[in-house]
Amino acid sequence: ERGRNAEERMLRLFGTPVSQPTRAVMWTLLMKRIDFQSVFSLPHSNKANLPFSEDDDAGRPRVDTEHSAFPHPSRSVPVLQHDGFVLSESHAILTYLADTHAWNDLYPTETKTRAKINEYLHWHHRSIRELTYAFFAPSATATESLTNPPQSTKAAKALNRINEVLKHQPYLVEGMEGPSIGDISCYAEVAQLKPEFLDVYDFSNHVEVLRWMERMEGLSGHDEAHDGLAKYCARMKKLGKLPAKHDTSVFVRDAM
Repeated sequence: ERGRNAEERMLRLFGTPVSQPTRAVMWTLLMKRIDFQSVFSLPHSNKANLPFSEDDDAGRPRVDTEHSAFPHPSRSVPVLQHDGFVLSESHAILTYLADTHAWNDLYPTETKTRAKINEYLHWHHRSIRELTYAFFAPSATATESLTNPPQSTKAAKALNRINEVLKHQPYLVEGMEGPSIGDISCYAEVAQLKPEFLDVYDFSNHVEVLRWMERMEGLSGHDEAHDGLAKYCARMKKLGKLPAKHDTSVFVRDAM
């Protein structure tokens, strides 16, 4: 009975490390050294949910039959399951975890600082998130199948705004000496385009963003959280399925 109760209370993260929102939550949990179980989930495919880290001899993930039922009707990732409580949407998950564990460094309780973090989290969806639709999604799915078509100029405009903010402060929220959950969510979208991953975006026009990414890379848990993405990109490069690097100067000019 005690074992079953402990199993029920275990924190589980359903998703895939190639998913940007899943990666943001995973990195935060690793950074804070929270014990959790990762369950590889592709809810819109016919594949069962699989544990992130366990492979068979052929390099294929093993099926986690005990937890193969996806726990949320949204059928999107990530999903957090914690002591009978189920929550979707990465920003909702991050704020829940921050409140639950009192991560005041990542999500301060001071009203105005928290409001500025929330401001970024709301802005994120139709701004920085466009980087994924414009530059990452074509490597994983046909462009015409996307719900939101790629908008390269809008993505570059969002990066321009971030670059301007970072000229005056080390992280996205003014007055914070370290990153917030907003920085973590933003990094998941931006960094995937770097040479060590997809290598599809020229950041030469966004020098402050490059410096910010270097600061973020030094945070605990970064390499482990991005290992799945690195392996995915290496496979895609080997198969020749990644798009060529874009001449982003055109997008940046149009975004001015």
